[in-house]
Amino acid sequence: MPLVKVVEYGYLSARCHVIRSQLLDTHSLRELAGSRSMGEFVSALSETTYGAFITDTSREGVHKGLIEAFVHQRKRLKRELQKRHLEIFELFFHNKYALLDEKQNVALLDNSVGSSEEIFHKIDRTYIGLLEKSMKKLPSSEQRQIKKIVGSYFDLLNLYNLVKFRILYKRSVEETLSMMLPYAEKFTLPALTELSSARDIKTLSLRMKPIFGEIFDDYETFRQKLYGYHRKQLLSVWSGYPFSLAIPFSLLRLIEIEISDLRAITEGIAFGLDSDGIRTMMVGG
Repeated sequence: MPLVKVVEYGYLSARCHVIRSQLLDTHSLRELAGSRSMGEFVSALSETTYGAFITDTSREGVHKGLIEAFVHQRKRLKRELQKRHLEIFELFFHNKYALLDEKQNVALLDNSVGSSEEIFHKIDRTYIGLLEKSMKKLPSSEQRQIKKIVGSYFDLLNLYNLVKFRILYKRSVEETLSMMLPYAEKFTLPALTELSSARDIKTLSLRMKPIFGEIFDDYETFRQKLYGYHRKQLLSVWSGYPFSLAIPFSLLRLIEIEISDLRAITEGIAFGLDSDGIRTMMVGG
């Protein structure tokens, strides 16, 4: 192992392992989902790393605190990165949120669903082009690891879109494939083409079993299996070469997913759902 790599990534890698050890496990998330009130939920979170950011027991206050917690971790990790790594980090963990704002503005200005979807797709394709360009600036070993993370993220989005357009909206195979994003880890265009012939969740489940390893019976289980696949790709980079940009990249994505579950719990409690109903909204618990 080159000494320069040890010097460059040693401290950052150690910090990432400490932060990862502080992530909430499945049991903790399930317990949080069983909170009977927002006050009880916030009280439980006060015992975690989120406690410092959530001081308001209102729904809006919890969401605000979770966003602040994510921004804190993002800034914390960015401080340790080399300049050449900042671009891809910013593109994935900052600019994609700006894309959501851009899409919301488009939706407000355009009432035509079909037209909006085409504009959204164009925005996404431009964004992917920027990601690919930025990744090419990384060493080849880091390119492979980051591609695994980013590729499985777009696998996730494409499979969501496949279910949305093909199974829920009953769009044609051609229309469905036209909405697929041109980036993937395992679910390439030929694989998506084959999956697009499925007309229901059960058929799709059977065709995805070789990759997922299990079948799913409904949309909620599909989401959980899909995120399980994505999480597996995220964790795979931790067992390889330890001194790599992929470690903080994977870590911050894991934090994003955890916060997504905490936001789902917040919404579930606010709307009076029971713990079973809240858990169907989660992907990590």
